[in-house]
Amino acid sequence: MLYVSLACRLALVAVMTLAAVSKLRSPGVFAASLEGFDFIPARLRSPLAVLVPVAELLIALLLAVPPTVTIGFVLATLFCCGLTAVPILVLVRGKTVKCACFGASEVPMSGWHVARNAVLLAAAGLGTLVALRLGDGVPAHAPGIALAVVAAGLLTTLIVFVDDIAALFESPVAVGDLGR
Repeated sequence: MLYVSLACRLALVAVMTLAAVSKLRSPGVFAASLEGFDFIPARLRSPLAVLVPVAELLIALLLAVPPTVTIGFVLATLFCCGLTAVPILVLVRGKTVKCACFGASEVPMSGWHVARNAVLLAAAGLGTLVALRLGDGVPAHAPGIALAVVAAGLLTTLIVFVDDIAALFESPVAVGDLGR
């Protein structure tokens, strides 16, 4: 189970870091995207534009340092609960809000975003359970570590590029419709 925990840990570190860096690189884009969330009071949107990437970096750091892995997983689980709730609320309210989780995007939130965040939540929750049961240990066998690294890389890629993957399943635009 330590190898599963390692894969979850590496994927969460990568995803949280990439999300935070994209938000900090273009802070105005993320701040502007928060205006579409009418369930977030206007006075909280500006602080959230700073606090969300800071929380993502903190979680990544806690998961990267062996003595703090368990607390990192617990915080990641709580954070991912919020991340999963956001697109659910957007969809339930029938709003069209663009997802700026990994930088500027023209893709509105959809069920794909709920699924993506649910996968992150599952990884955080599974990592938390393993860490609470087995501790913050690091597995010792190279083949298992290699497999965990590959699994984390695949999971990270699927999560970060969910908008592109979702586009593959949409109906194609006919050439005649491009000018309309």
